[in-house]
Amino acid sequence: MIIRRFWQVVIVLLIVDMPTFSWAQIQLFPQDTTLCPGEGVTFVANNNGNGNVTFSWYVNGDFALSNASGVFSYLPSQPSHQIMLVSECEINGTLTLDTVQTTVYVHQIAIDAGPDQFVDSGTLVTLQATGMYDSLTWTPSYLVNYPSLPTVQTTPSQTTTYMLQAYAAGCLVYDYVTVYITNVFDIPNTFSPNGDGANDTWVIPGIENFPNNRMVIMNRFGNVLYDSNGYQVQNAWAGLHNGKDLPEGVYYYLLELGNGVVKKGTISIIR
Repeated sequence: MIIRRFWQVVIVLLIVDMPTFSWAQIQLFPQDTTLCPGEGVTFVANNNGNGNVTFSWYVNGDFALSNASGVFSYLPSQPSHQIMLVSECEINGTLTLDTVQTTVYVHQIAIDAGPDQFVDSGTLVTLQATGMYDSLTWTPSYLVNYPSLPTVQTTPSQTTTYMLQAYAAGCLVYDYVTVYITNVFDIPNTFSPNGDGANDTWVIPGIENFPNNRMVIMNRFGNVLYDSNGYQVQNAWAGLHNGKDLPEGVYYYLLELGNGVVKKGTISIIR
């Protein structure tokens, strides 16, 4: 009986004096994850024991961060990233280490809205999307003819940036293209053919950039008063019909620029 009790005491002492070990377990939902381009991820490390713990984070073998919170936010910039966590736990004067690794992959998705373009006002512009995608949308959608197709046409009246938004592999990716208007095409809406030598004809600045244009001017009843191919400064309308002055008032024009673009509006004669 004395021997049995002695061994029981020894066993109890060994259990009491045995140091408590601790280890870190990195948690990532999901682990070995694949992200969309531009998407970040937050890692959370937990320690399953007691003691003072320091977490050291490494990305592709390079030291990134050391903290006690066990939280590490990361924005990948390469197709594949190896994340390693080293935990240092000090308890009862004993330092224990543990290492956990996980991999982050980034979808390699690329779409291209095409190069920026520089055009005159009124020019019909074609935009072309390229790349791998499941679906796409151009915005502003009201400025293009078929916003869900890769090839669209638009006639911006001012410098405009278009956004191409595409879905691929469950990711939403973007690209942008800007159409710069280099010659703003502004059609005056009044002129004063009174013979004073100023503004006597309806001059349209920039019309010379569209030599294949056609101008038709009508009254409010739809009667054609003027019809000319190649409207320019030299043959600008002087407010005449059959050689006679037309009265003051509002008239209607239809201008075909010769590139598929048609402009409609009103012109007022003020004498």
